[in-house]
Amino acid sequence: MRGVDMARRNNKFTDFLADFFAIKRSRKKIKREEAIVVTDTLNTVNECYNALKDNLLFMTDIEHNKVIQIDSCVSGEGKTTLGANLAVSLSFNEKKVLVVDLDFRKPRVNKLFEVPNENGLVDYISNKIPFEKLIKKTAYENVDVITRGSSIYNPSFLFTSDSFKSLIARLRDEYDVIILDAPPILQISDYIHISAVSDGVLFVVCYRKTRKSELEEATELLAKANIKVIGAVMTRVDSKDPYSYYSGSYKSYYGRYYGHNYYNHNYGYGQYGDKQ
Repeated sequence: MRGVDMARRNNKFTDFLADFFAIKRSRKKIKREEAIVVTDTLNTVNECYNALKDNLLFMTDIEHNKVIQIDSCVSGEGKTTLGANLAVSLSFNEKKVLVVDLDFRKPRVNKLFEVPNENGLVDYISNKIPFEKLIKKTAYENVDVITRGSSIYNPSFLFTSDSFKSLIARLRDEYDVIILDAPPILQISDYIHISAVSDGVLFVVCYRKTRKSELEEATELLAKANIKVIGAVMTRVDSKDPYSYYSGSYKSYYGRYYGHNYYNHNYGYGQYGDKQ
């Protein structure tokens, strides 16, 4: 994708680029609501996320990039799944990780980790629940989540509140890594407010889905807002595609394939949806 190369030059996406090669299509498809990394055993999927984790830990200063904002151009590019599985992978390195669902119009973190959506961030900021009821444990040791909770008409009001900023500051002292699942850049402007509490953006680009024009616009918006980009990830790369830049010598450089679930689904923002 020439657009990826352009973005890396213009916006300094040079810290790392973790490339996700597709699992063979004959394998069973993974449901959208299902987390992929489930154990610390070796397989192609886990190796994929471990590669991303290692790049994050060893090629960036994690102490100064503790709060990571996961973002993409548009919906359906795999950012929520990536964020959830990155959290689990980090936990295998004995990192205490928190995943916060800030994609309020399409919350999915609760589905991936199979926890209730009730008693979430909106409820806490609205003083409906105490701090003790805000954080939910998951089936994965060292991985906690904060769900959205109740619906809210104007999320930007919450993201700009002193209560939200104070909460993130408090959580910094309690976790090694905090992953913020943010809404898509080109569809919702909330990414600007969220960046005020994050240390940088991990930018997600989807192979054969993200358009060059979308990538150009999104990276330009990030640059204009002076938002730090700590790295970029390309999801769902098909290593067997003869037109893929990554199908030739580049994959040979790694010496083996990295796996990622290759699936199709509809995940649009056409409606101001609120399905749980």
